Amino acid sequence: MPQRKRYDGGVLLTALVILLAFGTVMVFSSSGIYASDKYKSIHYFLMKQVFWIGAGSLGLIFFKNIKYEKLKTLAKPFFIISVLSLFLVFVPHLGKAAGGAKRWVSLFGFTFEPSEILKLAFIIYIAEAIERKQELIRYFMRGFLPYVLILGCVAGVLILQPDVGSILMLTFVLALMLFVGGVRLSHVLAVALPLVPLACIVIMKASYRSRRIKAFLDPWADPQGTGFQMVQSFIAFGSGGIFGKGLGNGTQKLFYLPEAHTDFIFAIVGEEMGLAGATAVLLVYSFIIWKGIEIALKLDDTFGKVLAVGITSWIGLQAFINMSVVTGLLPTKGLTLPFISYGGSSLLVNMMAVGLLLNLSKQVRR
Repeated sequence: MPQRKRYDGGVLLTALVILLAFGTVMVFSSSGIYASDKYKSIHYFLMKQVFWIGAGSLGLIFFKNIKYEKLKTLAKPFFIISVLSLFLVFVPHLGKAAGGAKRWVSLFGFTFEPSEILKLAFIIYIAEAIERKQELIRYFMRGFLPYVLILGCVAGVLILQPDVGSILMLTFVLALMLFVGGVRLSHVLAVALPLVPLACIVIMKASYRSRRIKAFLDPWADPQGTGFQMVQSFIAFGSGGIFGKGLGNGTQKLFYLPEAHTDFIFAIVGEEMGLAGATAVLLVYSFIIWKGIEIALKLDDTFGKVLAVGITSWIGLQAFINMSVVTGLLPTKGLTLPFISYGGSSLLVNMMAVGLLLNLSKQVRR
């Protein structure tokens, strides 16, 4: 009987620290001028980013050291609380709207996005449920359909905000988790294929979404309107060349590129660090995904395996979508670049997720 040994998660933690350090530098570089103009302090976003990294570090330590068995006990209440928190955005004086969406809650001077907490809680709960009902997973009505209904209930609340990006994210992550958990591919396809035209109708029904699609297909058709952000992003990458203009020397952050320190920070990376810097970032993300998959493959229990796949696919998919949006491969979705973009709740929850991966790495049999 092989002895259980501690799996070395040091390399995974090192990759995280590299992204956090690089992200902090890029947040300062991309937001300094904007922060000075709006908040009269060049360090405004930098200091807030450092604060959230500190809070995220505490979350990472907590989830890294929490007893593995206790995660299963906390899965259901954590999920219920996170779902209830979604309704806080509709409470007067608590909910905060921005960009036509009402996704944020302002409490005690802090602003957070409940849907970010939901993503982590959803993944933990689904992993626990798959292990608990492992003998039923291959049956459609009793093993597969309940998970679809859970996703449908969550999506019903998210669409009111509206937050289509989170719905799509959770859908893809759930499909991967169910597949690894043992669900039949035919069941997934039987539900997914009819939903594709429905999803297209929902996306195109809202005028702002249809404008995003048109801007994605041809941003140069309206370079001063709907296509402005994409055109400025292209200019940033094009002017960066192979090695970039140099850290701090970018010009698109000078009130040309909207969301330069949040959703579109990767464009500033391309402008200041060039193709070489952008490729290096991509390689670090690829390494994190590889280590996450490696952890999942080496775990011998269903809960840990499915949980590792859920966390890894979530982080990897969000990074892929963000970079694809910024480079014009996908329509704008409003998702941040994990560990690099400026953000409070997203950065905090992503670091907590890595803490869970480190926890799972300790359960691996070597």
